[in-house]
This record gives sequence, structure tokens and C-alpha cells, in this order.
Amino acid sequence: MATSGRRGLAGPAPVRVTAPDGPWTATDTAMEERGFALLYGLMADWGDHGLPDDELGRLLGQEAGRHAGIRQEQTRRRFAASRLLLKYAAGAVLDADPGELELARNPNGRPYLRGCGQLEVSLSHTGDILAVGLSHVGPIGVDVESSARSIYGTGLAEESFTAYERAALGWLPERDRNASMIRLWTLKEAYSKALGLGLRLPFTSFGFTIPAASGATARLLRSDGSPADDGDWHLESHTLDAGYTVSAAVAPAVFGTTRRPTAGTVLDAGLAAAVLAARPPRPALDPRSPQ
Repeated sequence: MATSGRRGLAGPAPVRVTAPDGPWTATDTAMEERGFALLYGLMADWGDHGLPDDELGRLLGQEAGRHAGIRQEQTRRRFAASRLLLKYAAGAVLDADPGELELARNPNGRPYLRGCGQLEVSLSHTGDILAVGLSHVGPIGVDVESSARSIYGTGLAEESFTAYERAALGWLPERDRNASMIRLWTLKEAYSKALGLGLRLPFTSFGFTIPAASGATARLLRSDGSPADDGDWHLESHTLDAGYTVSAAVAPAVFGTTRRPTAGTVLDAGLAAAVLAARPPRPALDPRSPQ
């Protein structure tokens, strides 16, 4: 399993998982060959699988109370389904009972599995889709958005993209700009999730090259468009047949050390200072359901 040199290698499409029993072969292959795996499921596949309340409560663990407190039915169902997909996927990788895996949050909101420090996880959900990332290479972040969402010309680029990114979008044919904006947005969300910085990471303080097509990789840039010394982060974006765009960011950290990636370890000092400076919260692309 390589922990570096992944940059520039277009990866396979995320694996669609339709049931708790898998099949998990593609996930195992991705974990073995790449050190991380991207999965997705649809609400039509997962829902709650008709589980009785006691079994669903067992699988949700300490998040059962949070689940019960969500008033909107569709949001509550999506919350549960995302946890089922993550726990069954992690259980398959770890050869463990999904009900024995406890999903928790770091103080910065980053999810992790208690007692499973060598398996990093990330999840995102919106509409009818659930996306999960698993990694035993280093921290991972995933984000998913509808490919049909119209964001070009809404002012989002001025608020969340660097001047270089805005210029790069302007060089594209107009028909390609909305899709490219969604790729950039989901990459930024995924990267901020992998770092665990949340709203402390202003999106205009860093940028990316625009992935040319589904499955293509990106490079981390400084705000002026020059290449950042990114330590070999892996960044990729995919457009799914289901009508969504999912992007992933995988940190280059190697497990077995106590050091975890921070803004200061992946960006130069000047950019790290900008990242960690107190800034107003960035605008959300759309109201988020509980993650």
C-alpha cells in the first residue's frame, strides 16, 4: 500500500453500496491498493431497512438520541441511513459488528470511530444520496452536492473562491462553469473536513486546480494561484450517474506517529497564518441537514 505518489492518478469511481451485506469486494480492493475507499448509497437503497426500533437504536449507539430529536422525517431518515452505511462499511473493513462501532466527534466536529484510530472516516449527505470515505493512510474528508444545483452567477465565486480560481473558471466555456464550480466547492468542503478546521478555514485563503473531468485529481494552490507545498495530499472529484458530485481529500499523514495534519503542516507559514486567523463564517452553499 503506497502512502505517497498518489497525486495525479485518476481513481476509480466511488463504489455504490446497496445493502448491508455489500458486496464489499470493491471496497476491500480500494483499501488494499489505495489506502482509502469512497462509497455512496441512495436513500432508496438504505432508508432504515425496516429495522425494528431496538436494532436501529443499537446500530446508532450514542447517536440514537440525536436521531430521535430530529423533527423532519426525511432528514431523520437520511441521518440514520448515513450512519448505517458508514458503520456497515467500516465493519466490513475491520471485520467487526457494525453495532459495536461507536461514531463520535472530536471537539472540532470531525467524526471518528472510538477505539479504531487507524481507520479514519468521513461522511456527507444531501438530498437522496449518502457518501462515505474510509482511510487507513491518513485523515479523509468527503463532500457531496447535487450536480444539478445552479451556483454559477449567484455570487458564491466572489465569496468563496480565490481570484485565480475565478479567472480559471472564466477561461472555461460557459456551459462547463457550473459543474466546475461544484467540483471546486466540494473539494474545498472535503479538504476542510480532512483538516478538521471547519469554519476556521476561509475558502478564499487557498485554492485548487480545476479537475478537468470526473475522476480527475486536483492540486492545492495558494490564494495567488501558485502551487502550495502540500505534502502530497490526494484530491479527486467524481460526477456520479445518480446526478451528484462527490469529492474527496486524503491527507498524507502516516499512522503510527502521534503527529496529525494541521494547516501549519500542509501549507506554508504565510498561508497557515491566514487560515488560522479569525474570520467571519463563510456562506453556506445551502442549508445543511445534520451531518
